[in-house]
This record gives sequence, C-alpha cells and structure tokens, in this order.
Amino acid sequence: MDPEHERRNWSEVARHAKSAFAVILSLVILVGGGLFAYNKVSSAVTSAFAVEDYPGPGDKEVSIEIPQGSTVDEIGSILKDHDVIASTDAFDKAKTSFPNINQLQAGIYALKTKMPARDAIQAMLDAGVKGGRKFLIREGLRIGEQVTELSRQTAIPEDKYREVLPKGAEYGLSPLANGNPEGFLFPDTYEMSGNDPRAALKQMTANFNRKAGEVQLEAKAAQLKRNPRDLVIVASIIEAEVRRPEDRAKVARVLYNRLDSGMKLQLDTTVEYANNKPRGAGATTSDAERANPSPYNTYVHAGLPAGPIGAPGKQALEAAANPVPGNWKFFVAVNLDTGETLFADDFNGHQANVKKFQEWCQANPGKC
Repeated sequence: MDPEHERRNWSEVARHAKSAFAVILSLVILVGGGLFAYNKVSSAVTSAFAVEDYPGPGDKEVSIEIPQGSTVDEIGSILKDHDVIASTDAFDKAKTSFPNINQLQAGIYALKTKMPARDAIQAMLDAGVKGGRKFLIREGLRIGEQVTELSRQTAIPEDKYREVLPKGAEYGLSPLANGNPEGFLFPDTYEMSGNDPRAALKQMTANFNRKAGEVQLEAKAAQLKRNPRDLVIVASIIEAEVRRPEDRAKVARVLYNRLDSGMKLQLDTTVEYANNKPRGAGATTSDAERANPSPYNTYVHAGLPAGPIGAPGKQALEAAANPVPGNWKFFVAVNLDTGETLFADDFNGHQANVKKFQEWCQANPGKC
C-alpha cells in the first residue's frame, strides 16, 4: 500500500472520530441539560402542587363533634377549623387511601391537634369500627360542667347522670369523696359503649384511684400532716388558680403556709364556687360575694373549703402532694394574659405585687 495513501486514510479516520466525538459530546450536554432542567421544573411543579399537611404525631387532645348529616368534605373542614389537620387539601389527598371513608359517622371524637390527615381519618374510622364513643373531660370542670359534657359527648341525658351521681357505691366513688363526686371524677379521655351512665362514671372514678396511687396521695398527705382529702381540695384550688405549670407547687406551698399560720386562704376562686359563678368570671369578687356564708368561702371561714371546687388533673395533684420549699404566704397573678404570678413572704411585699396587677388592669381595660 502507498504510504502516502495510508497516512491520508488515518487522517480521515481521525477527522471523522473528532467529529463523532463532538456530536456525542453535544448530545450528552444537551441530554444532561435537559434532565437538569426537567428535574428543576419537576421539583418546582411538585412544590407548587404539594399539599400542606402536619408531620405528626399530634399535639394537644381535642374533642371534635361531627354533626348528624355531615358530608365527608364537611368533616374535613371541621377538622381543619379545629387545627386537627393542616388543610382540607391534605384531607382530600388522604381520603383516597380509604375505600371506607363514607363510613365516618356523626359523634364526638377524641383527636389531637396537628395530626397528619391520614392519621386523623384512621383514628375516626377506628373509633367507629370499635363501636365505642370517646369522650374528653378537661381539667378544672365542676361537677355540673362535667355532667353537661358527659351528656353531650355520650348522648346520655343529663338527668340520667344526675340520678346516678348520689349513688357513689354503684360507680366506685372514692371514700375520700364523702359521698360528693365533686373533684373525684378524673379528667381524661375515655371510651364507652351502651347507654348506662355508670359505665362512664366507673372509668372516671377508677382513673382517679389510679392517679391517687401514682402520686402516692396517702403517703404524701402523711408527710404533710394532712389527710388525703385535703390534698385533693388543695389540688382543685391549684387547678382553678394557676395557669403556668412552674407556679403550681409554689402555690401549694403558699396554701400550706397560710393554713399552718392560721391565716384565712381568702381565694376568689372559692368565692366564685360559693356563689355559683362561672369559673373565671372575673379577676375580682364583690364585697357581697365575699360575705357569702357558704362553707366553701375562704374569706369567711378559716381552713380549706368544705370540698374540692373542681376536678384536678394529675399535675395539680402532684403539686399538692409535693409543694416546693419556701416562705411565701401570698401570691397574685399580675398579667391575666400570660398568667404571670408573683409571690411574697409578707403583706407589704404582696401589696407591691397587687399594685403591679392594678397597673396591668389600668393598661388593659376590660380584662379585669
């Protein structure tokens, strides 16, 4: 073969190879750029159409009522309005995973705020499948309020509950109650079936007995040189008086210090109870209300009120059983929005704190 011809052939091969490589490189760049652009666009589209949903697992317990005749879409809106789910879009997306979504029933459901929509639907369907009715009784309610909530959530008439309440032996009422269930029906979430009010009350009294054991009510009462019933009464006052968890055990100490010193407790929450005023009806009470001779009025009578003034939760019971050390004999909430509470050892210090409360009231008309 002619050497010159051979060189030309190899030159042609090299030239074509370079051209082919350039074409391939261009295709790679083009395809790569296209994929990059596609991923960017796809990501943007996905973000644009992503539904707002809570990650879970849920926050605060909440009782949700689904009225008779509610559609599935209306149920989603109710859940959104009560912050159970983040959006109705999340509900709409989640419900496609439930072929039995139309089995959601009217009733009261014990759910949580900030739940994933799928979890909320599952919880409601599970409640329906079990055939039970969940009910939620909050801390601090008085017995009349508890009965109203029990009736509303269990669909058992109030008069049926009121007929049973005096018969404590029929539903396991604690001997500490002295026959009066006020304060001894423990606030919590429950589930029941049937139409016997005793079924609900038995759960609540049994739960009270469990919680009393968990906080070692009898042993702690002995350490404080009190009886266990006293601690339940103190816990009910703490539940009514205190908003911030960090103040509970300090208020317990104030109450015990005043009792040990022979001072009247002089608590407006007991005056509200004595006068059958709604809880939290106002920051102060009138002279006439404070003169009410009721045995629950701690302005008139020394010592503890005649019984609990509401149903304490476990944290209030724990505070009553475990007061922190301190010499305080006075406390006053100085900010009704935040619940900020100041404590004092003597009357002069208390008056200075009361002045701060009065200044707050002046700066916030209509709130005191």
